[in-house]
Amino acid sequence: MSADPLSDECVLKWCNEAGDHVEHRLYVTSLFAWRSTWLIGVNLVQDDTGPPYVELTVSARFTAPTIVKLSAAEAEAIGKALLEASTRAVR
Repeated sequence: MSADPLSDECVLKWCNEAGDHVEHRLYVTSLFAWRSTWLIGVNLVQDDTGPPYVELTVSARFTAPTIVKLSAAEAEAIGKALLEASTRAVR
């Protein structure tokens, strides 16, 4: 799938990519973590052949990112674990 030839925007309304692209991507969030030494990104991704998945990207300063692809169920499980750990950390 590609962009609308008149606007260069993706034909999928939720996709943040422009121009010709194979994967559709919604950039959900990116943030600096642990004393601003890590950059963490969370994206929703879908190509034309499979179901959508969550993409977690992590990189330290001046390094290439590590990309972890997660199913919706895996992302939900990690989200729950992060909430539990953060709740315990502030007790």
